[in-house]
This record gives sequence, C-alpha cells and structure tokens, in this order.
Amino acid sequence: MKPITAAVALGLLLGFGGRAGAQFDIVIAPGSALAGNALALAAVNRAAAAWEARISDPITITIGADFAPLGGSTLALGSSVNLLVSYNTVRNQLVADAANEADDAVAGFLPTAAQFSAILPAGRSLSGSVFGTKANLKAMGFAGLDGVFGASDGTVTFNGSVTFDFDSSDGVTAGTVDLQTLAAHYIGQVLGFASAVDVVNDGATSVSPLVLDLFRFTDNVTGQDPATNAEFTFFPRNLTPGASVITDDLAHEYAMSTGTANAGFPGTDGHEAGNWKADELSGTTLGVMDPTLATGVAYGPSEADFRALDLIGYEVAPVPEPTAALLLFGGGGVLLRRRPLRTRDRG
Repeated sequence: MKPITAAVALGLLLGFGGRAGAQFDIVIAPGSALAGNALALAAVNRAAAAWEARISDPITITIGADFAPLGGSTLALGSSVNLLVSYNTVRNQLVADAANEADDAVAGFLPTAAQFSAILPAGRSLSGSVFGTKANLKAMGFAGLDGVFGASDGTVTFNGSVTFDFDSSDGVTAGTVDLQTLAAHYIGQVLGFASAVDVVNDGATSVSPLVLDLFRFTDNVTGQDPATNAEFTFFPRNLTPGASVITDDLAHEYAMSTGTANAGFPGTDGHEAGNWKADELSGTTLGVMDPTLATGVAYGPSEADFRALDLIGYEVAPVPEPTAALLLFGGGGVLLRRRPLRTRDRG
C-alpha cells in the first residue's frame, strides 16, 4: 500500500479530479494474453460499461487485466492501489460530496475523528487515518492522484486454467464461468468494495478503516445497530473478523462477509470482508459483489452494489425505468435472477 500523508491529501484536495466535460470512464489496460483474445477483452469491457452506465463522476479509472495460470479453483486475483488519508479529511469530503444529494443525507452525520469509535479485537487500536482505494478517492473529489501515484488504480488476473464463457448474451454454457460477471466483481473491488477487517484478520494492530467501513455496524445488537441519525454518529463501527455485520445507511441494511478463515476468529465465513454476505449463507442475493460465483450464470451490478458506491462518494444515477425486454447486464445492471449454490470462491 502506498501511503499519502494528511498534509499531501490537503494539498491535493483542490477541486475535482476530472476534466471539464469528461465522463466516468473505466479503462481496461490489457496484458498480452487478454489483448490477444478479442472475445475475452470485449467481455471485460462490457463489465466496465455496466458500472459506467450509472456513475457520472468525471474521472478515469485505469485497471490492468490479463490471464495467467493461477492453479486450483481460484477464478481470479485482484489488487487495488490504496492510499492513506487522515480521518477527518475523508469524513469532511464525504459530507461535502453528499451535500446536494438528498438520498445521501446520512453522510452529514458521519462522526468526526473525535466521535469515531470501532469495535476491535484486543490489542488493536485505530490509527486515526482511513484507507481508500485510489479510484474511490478520485470519485470523492481528490485531484491529482494519478500524477503523484501513477495512472493505475488496480489490477486483476484471471485464471487462464479456468474455462470461461466470453459472451453471456445468449446464456452461459454449462460448466463455464461467465467472464463478464467475474470482471464486474473485481472492478467493484477497485472502485471501493474493501474492508480493514481483512487487515485485522491478518494480524495488524494499528487499524485504518476503509471508506466503506464507515458504514459497517453490528447487526441487530442494541447500542450498535443504528436507527437514528444520532445513533449513526455515535454507535461504533464493527471491524472485528467474524462479527455479524451490515453496511447500514439507516434506510438499507446489507449483510457483509466476515473474513477469511482464521482459527482466532471462529465466526469468519471464509470470504473477504469487503464483499456482501455470500447468498448461499444468507439466503439473499445482494449483487455482483457477492464473493462466490457458480458456473452457468451471468448478472451485472445490482441496486445494492450501486448504493454502496453512492454512499462512499460516487455520483450514481437513479435506476432507469425497466423496458419490456431486459437483457442480462441491461437496464442499468439490475440483478435479474438468483444464482444456484456456489462451486467456486472468487475473493
């Protein structure tokens, strides 16, 4: 992770990071194997377009993508460029970014650094800073990040040993994995679906929440699950692996994964904590940020996926009116059907 100090962050917060007249653009920078497979590259670009359809921030997100033999049943590996910013700098920018959006009024009640608290395992403490993916920080309005840290916002490597379907418009061939759906998931991670719970799970003692963690609460526990603006401000966020948690904006509650397997945290469900709760565990499909993917199915970003990005600083358009004949990845990426039991974990 590349840190950015509070002083540098303040210097970069001069205005919006986009270009006049620009639109939200996810640029896929293909490696040689992906560039040499036109059908696969088209599938990954369609996945990017599914996110672009609802987001209007005038910024460019650049993601490197390629195939490589990863072995086993791993579908892909991804990484994001993460930058460290002082807590109040992030909090104040989220408040300012949401000021003209009635549906994001809850952001105005985010706690200040003096008010912020978190439930952590023994021996851990908050650092006073927040990690954000570079893409997320650009959406929030931090300018100049590409000039300082380079154009790349993240990478994804698809397992070249997996049999993929490169065009789900006519359905997904039985026994194959839809590349477009998988790519949409990993693009979502670069955009900001991430949690410090995974760092805690790996043994970190100084903890910097990710931006999405500012909305992460214990589910259905008195004094921890907020129902009012004041409770949203003062109730602690839960950054403990294995805890039953939700992303909560007072109007919606979305169950989250609880961390990869760790004997020290028996409640972990085996999935990275920045994802929704896997639907085979919760019984509810929330969106493309579900951590597992079965063969033979395809779908795009859901309303829950876009709502989370809206909360963490993206400008998200309302869902368009449905047409008479919605197609997969059409209608603004509405989730169209439930998936069967998962056979592979995508991370």
